[in-house]
Amino acid sequence: MSNNANTGSNTSFSHAFLPGLILGLIVGAVAGAFLPDFLGGSKHPDFQITPGQVAPGDRNGDPRGAPNEYDEETQQLIDQAMNAGEDAQDGVQDAVDALEEDASGITSPTIPPSDG
Repeated sequence: MSNNANTGSNTSFSHAFLPGLILGLIVGAVAGAFLPDFLGGSKHPDFQITPGQVAPGDRNGDPRGAPNEYDEETQQLIDQAMNAGEDAQDGVQDAVDALEEDASGITSPTIPPSDG
């Protein structure tokens, strides 16, 4: 009698759950492979220009546009900042060189061997 009870639940499992599981896996795999591309659309947004706005490519210094074109005042500020950074880097390198030169004359202390 226990065999009949087992066979009844076993047949319902194999007739209902397994085909649904297999079908779900197949549909999920196909949907996971193709659906993101269909839903993703364009990778780059479409810019719509309304009157009074500047197109993204027409902005000065916009990395998406043509080469950076700054007005004279902005370019001078950029050049000054770059020069100040280079001067600071040179000063730090000079300080490091001076410290290395001072440290080259230092001899490390020697520890006499112990008798123990």
